[in-house]
Amino acid sequence: MAERRPRSWPSISGSQAERATEAFRRLEDLTRLISDWVWETDSDNNFTYVSERIIDRLGIHPVQVIGKSFEEVGVFRLLDGEESNPPDFKRPFRDKSFEATGRDDEVRHFAVSGIPRFDPESDEFAGATGIAKDITELVRVERANVRLADAIEVLSGYFALYDEDDKLVISNARFRQLNKDLGDVAHPGSLFEDLLRAEVEAGRYPEAVDSGEDWIKRRLARRKTTSGPFEIKAGKGRWLYVDEERLPDGGTVMMARDITDMKRAMEALKDSISTHRDFAANVAHKLRTPLAVLRANLDSLGASKEVTDLKTEVDTLARMVEQLLTLTRYEHFMLPPDARCDLYGVTVDVISSLAPLAIKEDRSLELDGYSGPIMIHGDGAAIEHAIRNMIENAIKYSARGTAINVNLEMDPAAIRIADQGRGIPLEDRARLFEKFTRTDRRGAGAGLGLHIVKTIADIHDAQISIGRGDGGGAEFSLVFPPLDEPSARAALGD
Repeated sequence: MAERRPRSWPSISGSQAERATEAFRRLEDLTRLISDWVWETDSDNNFTYVSERIIDRLGIHPVQVIGKSFEEVGVFRLLDGEESNPPDFKRPFRDKSFEATGRDDEVRHFAVSGIPRFDPESDEFAGATGIAKDITELVRVERANVRLADAIEVLSGYFALYDEDDKLVISNARFRQLNKDLGDVAHPGSLFEDLLRAEVEAGRYPEAVDSGEDWIKRRLARRKTTSGPFEIKAGKGRWLYVDEERLPDGGTVMMARDITDMKRAMEALKDSISTHRDFAANVAHKLRTPLAVLRANLDSLGASKEVTDLKTEVDTLARMVEQLLTLTRYEHFMLPPDARCDLYGVTVDVISSLAPLAIKEDRSLELDGYSGPIMIHGDGAAIEHAIRNMIENAIKYSARGTAINVNLEMDPAAIRIADQGRGIPLEDRARLFEKFTRTDRRGAGAGLGLHIVKTIADIHDAQISIGRGDGGGAEFSLVFPPLDEPSARAALGD
């Protein structure tokens, strides 16, 4: 006697209709697990059955679909958006991309699969049965990836994405063109280290010629730390600006661009600036001696009005020469990292040296605020020039019989110089620090003094500003960045 296979009770109990209903329910449950809706068409490819799951996906009832074809419900379209031909329903097909617009006007995408049915007696095509799986999110991601790849491809610089094992995932056309002669080390799946070694072997990096292995180790170490953008000299006089960033998954994105033209332009600009600076310095130096001789000769001619006026003009010209020399000295001045000076001590020295000038001009100088060492990261001579120019400016433009107030602050280190003159209109303050700018034509001057102050402030990363003082005049403020405590104590000798 043959062994009987165990069967579930619905298959052996109940009426034929009940068993058929139960079998159909189980079939729907299974198709629901592997698809979003089930469909069936006749020999004319019109729907004869659509499962109710289409309501969840498109918001339409199966009754609205019965009798229509796929083309009347939506359109078969490739993932890239191009319209495609409908499938041949007389042959099995799988994952044919189809899109339809739901009741809420949202376009949804489906992967449609089907198998044909044939009449068992006539063997004629009777229709097809199949499933449709919602792939809307997959299509959106795929199209976003395509757009991203297209954007990467047309980047003007070099782009490469490496995975957590430092293997190439994707690159753009410029990256591939750059490395086309290096073999397969620039293909997806290749290690960055292999590419780097191939570049060094090809002589792409002049710095690596004499220290190949050491240079490679330093370059790989830098890549692991991703310590920010850097410039690297490549072969044939080219320069690259490289930026490598670590991704959350451990991968690395590398972007580089050729900055050779920019470097050449910068070098040409530096040469031009240097030439002009040297010219100005040479002219100023050559004027010093004749001006000194002229001034000495004028001193021997008495004190007539004409002689006095000439002396004033010569003094103005001599002052301009000194300012030109000062400006050329500080325009490209590099502040040493360990440079320290005492803001309080420098200020006291400047006030002492300018006190006679203030008395002569019927003004007085007052020093207020913090009275003790104020150490800053700065060059003493440069800071002295800046403070001297600001105080001389205050003496020149303040009213007679008034005081110029010099106030020092410790935290943060700052100096504020306020006069009791007419003040400076708001619309003039922004351009007051420009070279050869004078907003007040009273008195002599070339408009270099405050530009020198701004230049020195920039050297020290200091903030310079113009406000209105308590006396109604102008107040110039120079605020310095904080100095770290260990350095400050060391500078004080603690």
